[in-house]
Amino acid sequence: MKPTEEHKDKGETQVHYETPEQKVQNTHSVQLWREYFSERFETFERRKLQTVSFRDLVDGKDTSYTFVHIYRDYYPALLNAGQFFDEDIALLYKYHVQIETLLRLFSFEAQYGVATYMQSNFDATVEKLCDQMYITLKQIDSKKLLKENKKLVEESLRNFQSLYEIPPKWGHLLFYLFQISWSLLYIEQAWVSKYEKQLLEEKESGKTSQMLELALVHFAFASGNEELAFKRLTQCEKKVDIVHYLVWMKLLVDKQEWDRLLLWLLDLKPYFLEGVGTYYYHSNSREFFHEYLSYFWKYAQHTGDEDQYEEMLIEFLPITFYEYGEYLMVIGEHERWVELQVIMGYSPELIQRKDLKEVVSFQKESALPIYHQAIDRLINERTRKSYQSAIKHLKTLRTLYFELGEEERFSQYINQIATVYGRLRAFQEELRKGKFIS
Repeated sequence: MKPTEEHKDKGETQVHYETPEQKVQNTHSVQLWREYFSERFETFERRKLQTVSFRDLVDGKDTSYTFVHIYRDYYPALLNAGQFFDEDIALLYKYHVQIETLLRLFSFEAQYGVATYMQSNFDATVEKLCDQMYITLKQIDSKKLLKENKKLVEESLRNFQSLYEIPPKWGHLLFYLFQISWSLLYIEQAWVSKYEKQLLEEKESGKTSQMLELALVHFAFASGNEELAFKRLTQCEKKVDIVHYLVWMKLLVDKQEWDRLLLWLLDLKPYFLEGVGTYYYHSNSREFFHEYLSYFWKYAQHTGDEDQYEEMLIEFLPITFYEYGEYLMVIGEHERWVELQVIMGYSPELIQRKDLKEVVSFQKESALPIYHQAIDRLINERTRKSYQSAIKHLKTLRTLYFELGEEERFSQYINQIATVYGRLRAFQEELRKGKFIS
């Protein structure tokens, strides 16, 4: 059914909707969408609360209404209600549904609390929803949407302010949403300049907060002014969370702005170099560092500038051992790959079999030092088991030398170790068992 129109005395047209759903069916008004959200949530919550007491809800004793229902029932219901001819407007509607769902989750937490055993699930739900918001924003053709529906996007920006209702403990999440929204949707440069000017005036008047400082950094980022962004970062009173840096780099990767990405990668390098000591003790440090590595690798792949990437891998050894080894294999630097294994003290058992097999197939002689080092170390452990392992490697080494036509060199090597370790009776016995000496 179509909405009906009534004409007022002043010539204004007021639309009446016969069903609430008509407010989100090919309408170009965030206000109407939000009216529908409120009506739908009122009905949704009233039905859920009919069979549960407030005390049981707060105590977490009743599971007929939890935050899970908001995400699994209310959220998809809003998504399914919206129907739009224009794909970008449909995506904008989806984005506001996600904002609405996020705010309802936080409202539930504030009003009823979340049971301790459910807290991690609640946190994961919030983070999952925010990841979905990023995906939605990436799918919108923002330039086309601005050109064809600028007033709607302006209204969206005004309603974006509702996210400032997010509880302070989720401040990092608020700024994440600020970063992605002001990079992927609210891209009108005039708006960036306008809001940046307002924030600068607030700062000059004495107002200060970390959110204000970070927002100014982001507006410099959004304007493509890295020099100003880095300057503002150094002026922040509190240390800026590394996750915000990674979001800026992720945005540049998605936009394929490789020259800008390199500037951010190099600016962040000293931070990670200082934190190398915490790498093995904190899972977050490892996660952030490997995300940083992935962006550096993408930069090298798309620009062909592998020198910067290799320099970084060398600087961060030993924690970049696997990545550097993989890189050397990709570019076919087998001798340098072997040098890396030897420097790190890796024996054949610890090296990926396919990599070692590849090196042996291309450059047998290059692989010899790996076995020589492993054999020496095993002999010096001076246990029967280590001697037996050394003999195993000696057999492989013999095969390699013979395939190279270097039988005499191998015989000299055997004579050398038999002489140097002549007092190790157990090792001499293993040499005889392996038929290396008589």
